[in-house]
Amino acid sequence: MSIKYIKGNLFQLASVPASNPLYLAHACNCLGIWGGGIAAEFKRQFASTFKVYNQHCLEHKARPENLLGTALIIPVSHHDRGFVPGTGEKLSVVCLFTSIMGQESSEEIAEYTRLALNDLKRQLDESKHKYTVAMPKINAGIFGVPWNLTEQAIKQTGIDCIVYEL
Repeated sequence: MSIKYIKGNLFQLASVPASNPLYLAHACNCLGIWGGGIAAEFKRQFASTFKVYNQHCLEHKARPENLLGTALIIPVSHHDRGFVPGTGEKLSVVCLFTSIMGQESSEEIAEYTRLALNDLKRQLDESKHKYTVAMPKINAGIFGVPWNLTEQAIKQTGIDCIVYEL
């Protein structure tokens, strides 16, 4: 397991030709809202994925807490603004459900992150293909979780990932 840190823009990675599936992950609320932070940029770049995420949340509207600790993988569409031929065909957005709407403690959000990443790892390992997971410093923005808690959760999962820092 390793975390590789890179200075740069996560969305520029989407323009690099990919030989293996590429998963851009971010922490999501369970209410179907990508209104601020990195989520708003995901919505601008990959509008089709927002629609799938939003519908998924609506299906769990009565019990949004059931989404906590899960991961939703959504392939991007060639109609998305951020779609780049050569990469886009292998690109998916990953919604890591780490908070209902940011009211949980930092420790709870970190634990839901660990569970969501374990769910993601299980889904990806079932494919038996090599893959790349990249993300910003999830939870550290709007959710306000100290990065060391999220970093620890990532390490506990054993998933290899690239973390982009601006």
